[in-house]
Amino acid sequence: MSDWLPPWLRHYRRQWLAGDIGAGVLVTLLLVPQGLAYALVAGLPPQVGLYASLLPLALYALLGRSHAQSVGPMAVTSLLVAATLAKLGLATPADHLLAAVWLALLSGAMLLLFGLLRLGFLADVLSEPVLAGFTAASALLIVLSQLAPLAGYHGAGASLPAILASLWQQADRFSPQALLIGVPALLLLCWGRGALGRQLHRLGLRGMALALPARGMPMLVVLGSMLAVGVLGWQGQLPQVGRIPAGLPALAWPALPAGGLSPLVLPAFFIALINYVQSLSVAQLLAIPRRETVEPDRELLALGACNLGAALCGGLPVTGGLTRSVVNAEAGANSQLASLITAVLIAALLAWGSGALAALPLTALAATIIAAVAPQVRLAPLWQAWRAERSDAAAFAVTFLLVLWLGVDSGIVAGVVISLAAWLMKSSRPHLAELGLLPGGSHFRNVQRHRCQTLPGVLILRIDESLYFGNARHVRDALLARLAAAGPVHTLLLVLSAVNRVDITGLAMLQRLDDTLAERGVSLQLAEVKGPVWDVFGRAGLAARFAGRVHLSTYAAWQRLAPAPDFHI
Repeated sequence: MSDWLPPWLRHYRRQWLAGDIGAGVLVTLLLVPQGLAYALVAGLPPQVGLYASLLPLALYALLGRSHAQSVGPMAVTSLLVAATLAKLGLATPADHLLAAVWLALLSGAMLLLFGLLRLGFLADVLSEPVLAGFTAASALLIVLSQLAPLAGYHGAGASLPAILASLWQQADRFSPQALLIGVPALLLLCWGRGALGRQLHRLGLRGMALALPARGMPMLVVLGSMLAVGVLGWQGQLPQVGRIPAGLPALAWPALPAGGLSPLVLPAFFIALINYVQSLSVAQLLAIPRRETVEPDRELLALGACNLGAALCGGLPVTGGLTRSVVNAEAGANSQLASLITAVLIAALLAWGSGALAALPLTALAATIIAAVAPQVRLAPLWQAWRAERSDAAAFAVTFLLVLWLGVDSGIVAGVVISLAAWLMKSSRPHLAELGLLPGGSHFRNVQRHRCQTLPGVLILRIDESLYFGNARHVRDALLARLAAAGPVHTLLLVLSAVNRVDITGLAMLQRLDDTLAERGVSLQLAEVKGPVWDVFGRAGLAARFAGRVHLSTYAAWQRLAPAPDFHI
């Protein structure tokens, strides 16, 4: 029976309880305003964000493996949902909500399917520069989109031109009361994220005494703004959350959306991809201090179940949130019991305290979003990539600009295309190194970097990439060019130590190259062919062709190709 329980519950220790309770309470204080705010970013009723924070927390606690991963709505996901809904042309708020629920349902089903098929490598579809550019641009769009709610009016647009045009056209609609609440709230939140923690640390506070004031600042801002509206009598002078239905959401399978499922399939796939990459990155970050390992396929299954749970509760797509998860870990979470406590507290709020949230001004939620998302507008990866690899910097910059100009939904498509194109570009022009023997040993190195010995009439070249259809023609042309530039050569030795795989196009290229060189009186020989690659040679019928011309190591080839010593008596 106990085998069905999650590992953390089977091996739970009593000394973990205090940390889990404290972390659960603290994450609740952070998740409630975030859940409300991110639902508004998606253009949905605020309670949808709380609904999406219930069952997913419990399901991840049962199925996930990260000890402190906190699953719920995320800013970028909410922006993707908003961009998708804006393009569907739906007539009513109910249609918008139904489409968002189906985005959660479809993305969850896709994640479950990917997990069952063990497709955890999908996290690698987006390269690090592309993901960083996408995240930075999305965060900037979110910050700009919240300037209108911060000033007390409704903004519009899902791209930089549309958002700026909306801000310009409606600039005269700002509410002084909203600004008088929102701007101080934003400054207070920024102070709470940075200077407050350092000041409390200098005062000697540690643990929960340090974490609670700093991490609980969003909830203090929510309560303070509600109090200010009531005391000043501004209830009807600025936008507020309004009535939130009392009670827990009923579990229900959603009806089909008005426009059918076909317009939602592709957006759901990209939402699933972004959510999976985000969740896996957070899980890996949390695993490093504990020297734990993360199973990508297991994370796919857990995250898929979480999104199905969010859909059944009437919520939007969810993923592991970086800020919440880090707060959870720093607050002392030792297991997923902390997330279960958070889920119970949110359920209690919905059941008995949702009416109090009606007076919450939207400007305070906008301040919460801006303070949470603004640190993600990071350009440091661009400068780092520019110094290390210019093509990665170009990938970051292009993704960043496309997301800003076209919107986050089109930007993620462009990001995937750029990632694949960058990989194809790099692998299609592999590095070729001419090798020589280091004096006094059996090691070979690039002759352009080291002082090496070479054999007369023998050209030794190492191919630093697998051979496949994308680079076979270029490799052949580059090899022939090197051969022509090398002068009189009777043997070309290809070192395949860096070739991890070869496809039929690569084999055909080697076969044609062998024929071409034979016509010129040059022998093509191979060294350090890996077992899986040689198996492909055998299955394709090329093993016999190269019999006697394949060497176990480059040094063995050197000894065989070196001219015999000339002894004179």
